[in-house]
Amino acid sequence: MGNSKLTYESYMSDIDYWMSHGIELPLWASDLSDKGYKGICAIDFYDDVFGEDLEEQRIPEDYRTGEYGAIAVERTTYKDKHGQYKTKGKRVTVTRGNAELYALIDKSEKFCMIAPMSYAGKKRSNENARFMYALVIEIDDIQPKSGLKELIYSWEREVYPMPKPTYIVCSGNGVHLYFVFECPIPMFRNIFEQMSEAKKYWTPIFWNKYVTKSYQPNKIQYESINQPFRCVGTRTKDGKAYTMAFEVGEKVTIEYLNEFLPDNLKMNVIYRSNLPLKQAKELYPEWYQRRVVEKGERGHWNRNTGIYYDWIEKIKSGAVVGHRYNCLENLCSLAVQCQIEPTRVERDCREVAEIFEEMTDDENNHFTEYDVLCALRTYHEATDQAYRRKIEYITAKTGIPLERTKRNGRKQEQHVKLMNYIRDEINGNKDWRNKDGAPTKEEVVRRWQAEHPHGTKEDCHRETGMSRDTIRKWWRKAYKFEAETVINALEKPNISNQ
Repeated sequence: MGNSKLTYESYMSDIDYWMSHGIELPLWASDLSDKGYKGICAIDFYDDVFGEDLEEQRIPEDYRTGEYGAIAVERTTYKDKHGQYKTKGKRVTVTRGNAELYALIDKSEKFCMIAPMSYAGKKRSNENARFMYALVIEIDDIQPKSGLKELIYSWEREVYPMPKPTYIVCSGNGVHLYFVFECPIPMFRNIFEQMSEAKKYWTPIFWNKYVTKSYQPNKIQYESINQPFRCVGTRTKDGKAYTMAFEVGEKVTIEYLNEFLPDNLKMNVIYRSNLPLKQAKELYPEWYQRRVVEKGERGHWNRNTGIYYDWIEKIKSGAVVGHRYNCLENLCSLAVQCQIEPTRVERDCREVAEIFEEMTDDENNHFTEYDVLCALRTYHEATDQAYRRKIEYITAKTGIPLERTKRNGRKQEQHVKLMNYIRDEINGNKDWRNKDGAPTKEEVVRRWQAEHPHGTKEDCHRETGMSRDTIRKWWRKAYKFEAETVINALEKPNISNQ
């Protein structure tokens, strides 16, 4: 059972009672108290975060557009009839006053989490996010002797200080830094992206070698800005303590946070908007027609299956502890984009999971069936977020560097002309298409070789989906050298004409 009214001070005043019930203090709680930070219970904490801003409690039939609630989730793991571990989440809509959240905290003994964000509808997705109440940065694996002291010093120092959080939450082994906003921040797409970039900039500065004992640049966890975190007042991961919060600083504004960002990352100063729909129609007529009148949705591109299998090889050899889950979750995202069948996706995920479990270097950090099931949600829900991911986002989340297709400095138009020239040279300037206008299998292989001079037959198979026999039939061993020669000849300045 949780405890929505527990503070550090109330625990210490009746420590014998708590110890007799097997309830310990979470790691770092005493250290924060020694620094002069006062404990705050879950009720006061979430009252301060959400205020009176969430929607009123209503029956479904009386739902009103434009009102948004927070979403808390209680996770339960169970065995199905086949003996397989499954997980399910009980969704709780949190309305004004947070009564639903406090009831969940007091009654549940399971893993409960909530993001300081309000949503439209029942899905806790980026697309449904409406207002952000706090930016949260998680710090794990803190140095036992001086890590917390170094973390606090980062915002107390006079030279190059970091922004000071409003609260610090002891979640068990690590801490969560809460920067609570004076006014809710509307999650317009550009603001969402700017806030994400700001968090990505600050995270490695907080998460440095003086603070964490296993610091490595590729192990830093870059969580989404709407990542949910363990509820204050609920059990920690090991079940021996309650998550506790401490008051640290004042609420923040975007103007304040911008003081700690380089010019190219400063965020737009924008808060909750009261812009009427009529005015929005006048200001953004195309958007209004497409999304409001026509209720149009964005389309999606399906990708070649080779990308999916290439990612499997990348994460088998390149994933590290701290990024394993994100690597697997991104595989499920690619499975959506590449339209991989469900049985294949689940089989691949569990095969990768076995390799990930072998990487485990801490008994408290195994890669479990629960991790696999959470990742598979991305595949089965197949939301817009599964289709649209930037290379920079994937690299930061997975720790595996990705690069866009290189054209060696050429613009796209020049690159296309060059590839077409190579194609015509290969085919002796003859008609190389089928009667229906589609390229022949020979052209597909040769074209792929032209664009991938150092590629292998297996690479070609994964990316084009063609059979290995067909690829071997049309493969030219000397081609990569010929392609490079043509490219160099075309790009090399003609000195004789200068």
